[in-house]
Amino acid sequence: MRDQINQWLQTVVQNPNMLRTPSMYQFLCAEANAPPPNLEIQWRTSDDDTAGDDEMDMDDIFDQGRAQSTEQASGGVLGALSDPADDDAMQDDMDIKAFSNMEAEEYDVIRDAPLAAGSSSSTGPRKKISLSQYEIIKVIGKGSFGKVFLVREKSSGTILAMKVLKKDYIIQKNQVEHTKTERNVLGHVNHPYIVGMVKAFQTKDKLFFLLDYCAGGELFFQLGKVGRFEESRAKFYAAQITLAIEYIHGLDIIYRDLKPENVLLDEKGNVRLTDFGLSKEGVHDPSKGANSFCGTPEYIAPEVLNRKGHGRAVDWWSLGALLYEMITGLPPFYSRNREVMFEKIMKAELTFPHSMPEVTRDLLARLLVRDPAKRLGSGEKDATELKEHPFFNDVNWDALSKGTVPAPWVPTVAGSLDTSQFDQEFTNMNPIVSPDVREAYFGSVDRQFEGFSFVDDSGSSHLMMGSSMTGSMSGASATMAASLKFGR
Repeated sequence: MRDQINQWLQTVVQNPNMLRTPSMYQFLCAEANAPPPNLEIQWRTSDDDTAGDDEMDMDDIFDQGRAQSTEQASGGVLGALSDPADDDAMQDDMDIKAFSNMEAEEYDVIRDAPLAAGSSSSTGPRKKISLSQYEIIKVIGKGSFGKVFLVREKSSGTILAMKVLKKDYIIQKNQVEHTKTERNVLGHVNHPYIVGMVKAFQTKDKLFFLLDYCAGGELFFQLGKVGRFEESRAKFYAAQITLAIEYIHGLDIIYRDLKPENVLLDEKGNVRLTDFGLSKEGVHDPSKGANSFCGTPEYIAPEVLNRKGHGRAVDWWSLGALLYEMITGLPPFYSRNREVMFEKIMKAELTFPHSMPEVTRDLLARLLVRDPAKRLGSGEKDATELKEHPFFNDVNWDALSKGTVPAPWVPTVAGSLDTSQFDQEFTNMNPIVSPDVREAYFGSVDRQFEGFSFVDDSGSSHLMMGSSMTGSMSGASATMAASLKFGR
């Protein structure tokens, strides 16, 4: 029986058409990173001269088969994905991130693969460095597109988060433009409450973001531990988020994915917005400029569901939903049934706990207005309308923008490598490395991800706010912890 099964597996693996079937591909990859007991494994690295050119790992077989079959099946589709045109015209119904039930296979970064350093330009000399310069410490996040690792740069001791995405899965799920948008936004934002990017590079198979590490973990995790926050704590987070959204709106960018999983906390307890994959550039109007059906169900604005176009007012709706959840423990129109929840978002009456102060109710009611033109923050003054609301009367906005207001909660961490503020679902994972990454350069490896590579040489001293734990900061004093929550 074992011989017959082995023959069948060999037949399947050698058939690229079988690997195009997601269920079969996932089945074959199930627990692929867990070797059988007593099996001696020697990982092959770029320095291993004994590995011949004709040797191929199982990951290579899968990737090659899928790449060939995808090219044969789609023809010009991959070319269309490289077109930097409007993502709204391309995505439409496909973009609700949390609606996908398909999880990616376990896929990890190789421990010792050569990368490239220096200029982000593809025209300069290609100087290779090795991933062995980074010590992989723990898994701190996982989603359907890849993982986030806590890493340490050996030469400087800088602690960073390494976000690793698998290219073929991004292409398969039509997320190329979203990934490029995240790279573009992170490449030029500069704000203390938004994630910063130190470096971005690519290999033949994967995309890498090196981002600043946030020791406080996710707001989602902290909220889950206590159920709900005191109003003063919720107000502090909402105020910092307001400043971050005000900044990106000033750049004509809308966020579109505000939720507890995308709000991180640094070692001082300040927020950091992360995951800009659903952002939309070039939008200034409060109610138009974007058309994609995208977001996360609990926080999605009614105008997105109406599918008649939306603008920057969607972010103020999401902030209202998030603030409501921080204070009460649940989003305002929550239902375990997605269709019921959408119906409630469109039509249900907004209710409040009896203990909620009137000023808090007023702010939430004005943020959760279904007509975006009448929503608080939809006017020309944008975030200033929120700042002037009585709910925020005791907030010193100038001090808050400078990061000098003490946070109501500071995470207890024993050192820069302490991951106690992250979900053990992630930190208990074994950071296994798969030997499929070969070489990468700071240039364009393929057409779909042209221009992805990035190096920030200017931000190491920007907006440090006295932090020694965060490490070298990029274009913002921001952090990236478990940002990888696609489809959580």
